[in-house]
Amino acid sequence: MTPAAIDAFSAVPPHLVIRDAFGADMAARLLAFALAQAELFSETQVGNQKGRVAKQIRSSRVIGTLGALEGDLETKFRALLPRATAALHLAPFTLDSLSMELAAHGDGDFYRRHIDTFVRGEMTGTDRVLTAVYYFHATPKPFTGGELRLHSLRPLDQGGSYIDIEPVHDSLLLFPAWAPHEVRPVSCPGGSFAQSRFAINCWYNSRAH
Repeated sequence: MTPAAIDAFSAVPPHLVIRDAFGADMAARLLAFALAQAELFSETQVGNQKGRVAKQIRSSRVIGTLGALEGDLETKFRALLPRATAALHLAPFTLDSLSMELAAHGDGDFYRRHIDTFVRGEMTGTDRVLTAVYYFHATPKPFTGGELRLHSLRPLDQGGSYIDIEPVHDSLLLFPAWAPHEVRPVSCPGGSFAQSRFAINCWYNSRAH
């Protein structure tokens, strides 16, 4: 393996952070929606296997419907694709669909290191190419922690690296779906749902080959 290849495996994957991404109005609408739907959130699952909850890997709550906001959000995410493709040096791909969910991380919640592409046995008719995470929360921020840690392909104990990205209100993070990442533990002493770290997880899907 060449030195350049070693460096590539040890480097943090390409990523793009956009501040003031969707605007204060959209962030406020999303927060109001999340709070109104609080009782409909369920425990998050792991992988693409329905009903598999693994609290030692992923602890949070999620809702898969975004109601009347879904169309506006999809328009905003789609509009970002050319910018993200250029900034992350992604190979051009034909967008088949978007998949979105609204996740809430409360006190003690986390998600261990993982990737967003599916492995054998979990495959669907599409491939996840690009991950986008839009952050919003009550202000002032009622929690600490919850950074998204983006890992290199090479593990830390073998010369790898990582970067922690803060879940800033009305900010958007984009990175390739193959990039290893995790959600660091959230601390929210108040413990109420309204104090959660909220995020829209969006995946840009291409047709599977």
